[in-house]
Amino acid sequence: MAMTVDEMRDYLDGMDGDTEIRFAAQPRWAFEYEIAAVEEVESKEAATGTVIYLVEGTQLGYLPGPVAEAIGWEE
Repeated sequence: MAMTVDEMRDYLDGMDGDTEIRFAAQPRWAFEYEIAAVEEVESKEAATGTVIYLVEGTQLGYLPGPVAEAIGWEE
């Protein structure tokens, strides 16, 4: 099931507002990316009629091992 805005808010609640947000992709060859934008787009397939997209920004490099391990991508 996809994450909702309320679930994202719950994760971020209480965190320092100046903390960077990055995107991890490709578990087998894990990279990390900046987030370039956040876009709300109408979608007939979504229950609410809209979907929020986090837009991939600059690739920063390989995802550090401890991060991959923390999200369950490394054994």
